[in-house]
Amino acid sequence: MSYVAPSSPLSIGGVLDNWMRLFSASFSRCWALALVAVAVTATVQFLVTPVLPLPHQNPLVYLQHTLSMVRAASLLYIVSGLVGLVVYGALLAQQVAVMRGSPPLSFAGALGRGLRRLPRMLLAAVLMLLIVVAACLPIGLGVAVLVGARDAGHASGSLTLGVVLGSFALTLVVIYLSVRLEFWLPALFVEDCGGAAALGHSWRLVKGHWWRVTMINFVAVIILLILSMAVNWVAGLVGGVFGLHAIDALTDPAQFIRRMRVVSAIAATASVVTLPLVTAMWLSIYQDLKLRREGADLAARAEALSGT
Repeated sequence: MSYVAPSSPLSIGGVLDNWMRLFSASFSRCWALALVAVAVTATVQFLVTPVLPLPHQNPLVYLQHTLSMVRAASLLYIVSGLVGLVVYGALLAQQVAVMRGSPPLSFAGALGRGLRRLPRMLLAAVLMLLIVVAACLPIGLGVAVLVGARDAGHASGSLTLGVVLGSFALTLVVIYLSVRLEFWLPALFVEDCGGAAALGHSWRLVKGHWWRVTMINFVAVIILLILSMAVNWVAGLVGGVFGLHAIDALTDPAQFIRRMRVVSAIAATASVVTLPLVTAMWLSIYQDLKLRREGADLAARAEALSGT
């Protein structure tokens, strides 16, 4: 399916339609890349699935085994996160090629682009985390003081109200910053800018369009949740076919864990579709914001020229 990028800003419905067109046109290039993330995720879930204690097992031995698994799981989750960033980058590289009408990248070429930009992605992710923490720190400290005062025996309606309002404000700040900085990954691959510059580019693009972007995100998240729920329902059905619910976790823990791993692996396959959907959503909104920003810049220049 051929894809033609929009040449003018779109309505919310138009952005969603463009999202699906970009996804459809790029899925044949992206599913194998997403499968890499699925394989890594399923492997990590398989390895870190908690092991139930065996009958008559020494509790101390079981505790030592669990602690060693927690340490190994931490490393595995870090590796999984890094692979996830590379895959997101590879998906964006392929979909940017579709947007521009360029020849498709090879499997290795797309992963290579994601890998080469990994340092920039890590820098942007760390900077974004620091920005969110710095913005939330004053409110978080205020909420912590109020909670401490309430727990110290100074409970009152005003303290409780302060905790509720502070927590609400904290949530709003996180949501606001997340939307303003949401498009740093597309900026890295569309504009080929650095990590810090990508955050600044996203901030400028979303300026004046925060509510619009939030509404599109809301609709897109509902679609993604419905798709994930459908896959999880299929995984649960498979678990029922395998007799998962008929297994007693206490009398046969090994068999129970094996069945749980099967269900988790099936549920992870949803990422083959959802990961390209997420990156296509970012790029579709990014395109629209860029067209709106460029249109606003042209209008401002025309007005300046007419004034002179």
